[in-house]
Amino acid sequence: MEEIYTSNNLSSASEISVYQLVNVLTDAAFICDPSGRIIIYSEQVIPFFELPGKANIIGSNFQSYIAYEHIDEASFTLLSAANESNSRKTGKFLVKKGASETFYAYITFASLANNDKSEKYILVTFREAPLADNSIELLHKKEVRLSRLFDILNRPSEDPLERTRKLVSQIGETLGATTCSYNLIEKNQLSRVISWESPFNKGINAQLCSKQVFDYLTERKESLSLIRKPELTPLLASEPLYKEDSGVKAILGFTTSTDNLVDGILTAVFTFHYSLTDIDKLFIQNIVKVLGNSSKEATLSTITPEVSFRELIDYISDPVFILSSQGICMEVNKSTSRYYGYDREALIGQTLSLISADEKNNYEQVQPLLDNALKGELQKFEWWVKLKNGEVFPNEFVFSKGKYYDRDVIIAIARDLTVSKKEIDELHRQNTELTESNINKDKFFGIFAHDLKNPFQGLLGFIDLLYEDLDELSQEQVKDYLGNVRTASYHTYALLENLLEWSRIQSGKMPFTPSTFDIHDEISSVITVLDNNAAQKEILLINEVEPGILVAADKNMIHSVIQNLITNSIKFSTPHNRVVIRGRVPRTYAKAKPSTAADERMWIEISISDNGVGIAEEILPKLFQLNGQYSQPGTANEPG
Repeated sequence: MEEIYTSNNLSSASEISVYQLVNVLTDAAFICDPSGRIIIYSEQVIPFFELPGKANIIGSNFQSYIAYEHIDEASFTLLSAANESNSRKTGKFLVKKGASETFYAYITFASLANNDKSEKYILVTFREAPLADNSIELLHKKEVRLSRLFDILNRPSEDPLERTRKLVSQIGETLGATTCSYNLIEKNQLSRVISWESPFNKGINAQLCSKQVFDYLTERKESLSLIRKPELTPLLASEPLYKEDSGVKAILGFTTSTDNLVDGILTAVFTFHYSLTDIDKLFIQNIVKVLGNSSKEATLSTITPEVSFRELIDYISDPVFILSSQGICMEVNKSTSRYYGYDREALIGQTLSLISADEKNNYEQVQPLLDNALKGELQKFEWWVKLKNGEVFPNEFVFSKGKYYDRDVIIAIARDLTVSKKEIDELHRQNTELTESNINKDKFFGIFAHDLKNPFQGLLGFIDLLYEDLDELSQEQVKDYLGNVRTASYHTYALLENLLEWSRIQSGKMPFTPSTFDIHDEISSVITVLDNNAAQKEILLINEVEPGILVAADKNMIHSVIQNLITNSIKFSTPHNRVVIRGRVPRTYAKAKPSTAADERMWIEISISDNGVGIAEEILPKLFQLNGQYSQPGTANEPG
């Protein structure tokens, strides 16, 4: 008999491990103490940040995973969440990807409490943001740094070496360094005190160039300096610990003093082009004043939080279900009720069919997914859900195996795909447009180069003849050659004008300057320019548009359109014919503007008709597609 689960026969306490729940989250996740030190992390963290396989994550600070530009603002958000009860804060920040790349991610900070409520913990989850956003305001550098520094210094009973360790770590984490090392100077020799490494470090020794940087500062009588190429190159060349592929871009060095005597040096190594800002300099100078001289080693203790299951899942922003092996809901978090619109009591004892969108899903496919999840195989699938109010959305579900009151269960986490689908569709649309634009542009320049080549060949040929045979040619022959040169030159110039106009249209920079003018007069001016071309083929150009019709349009654009159309009519008409330009107000067109007694505006249709050779019907749909090619010479063998 199938067991029935209700909200009354399950207590609010749970035996699901916090470690287990964090690991089934679909997002990369940390549980941190209020200072940002990581105590628990999910398995998604390593692939999400592309960390080295043996990265030291436990004990590192979440700041190490944030890009330098956003470290302080992310830390401020964590502190805000830690200082407020039942707080959840989300922001969009740059985070690290591997040792040198960055990308945008949504970060959510949710405050948690342990069982005895004596200390808070912060659940920090990361989700990649598909689109970049440069609108983040970075306002809180000073407040965050002073707060962390005060927290370290306000522990008078703490071991001096432990305090030094925290200060060195804070420098590395806050500046986004890869390694940081603090050494004492004894008889001009370095004695290592503390070393810190970023989880992203791929083999850079923390002691890299410490002696060289100390000598560099001593020679220049400086206490602080950022060393970059070209000054950095000889330092690295003299360092046996340096590896060519480590990608060191800069080293920051600064000395510490006691009674005005230099007694230590701290170096920070960067694998990005770090710049020392005034606020960084002030931050370093404050820490230099309090760095201790102890040389004893100390180890960071690892704290295991006793965070309740209920406390944790209720601060996860995605819906979370605990399902039996048959897919019956045994427990949900608050986000589930908020998202789907059902009370917790209404969801417990039900299956996913309750929230399944009609005719969108096949519920019979769920049981095999449950069975595979119980075997320890992670299951991820898309499922259309229907909210209580009837709205339908796409969700992504992830099934993972878990334990609940000593029985095998499935922990199901849902994620709304609406926003990500829109963003992915928008990226796909932009990519398609860009691809088509590049294809069209390449094709256009191919056509243009082909068409430009012919008139230039003819132009150069006639110029060569004139240059070589001028003394032997009659005046009539010279005039004939010059006429051909003139024709080829005008044709080439027209092609260049078309290219310039096309490029302006593509870039959106073609100016639109509307004015009011007589359309009959503008057509007549075009005919005046082209009349000689028409006369050579004995073609008559007739303007039947009535004088006095005023139009509101861009005069240059209209002139260009009419000129191109009449030019084509001449080119593809046989001799002894005519080209007629007409204008009419079509009955099917709406008014250009609501009619008033003083202002009656209508659309006008200009037509240019001829009895030329025409265009094959199958070619017509391709006329305005640059990724196709169609060319036909004129009736006098003019280039197509």
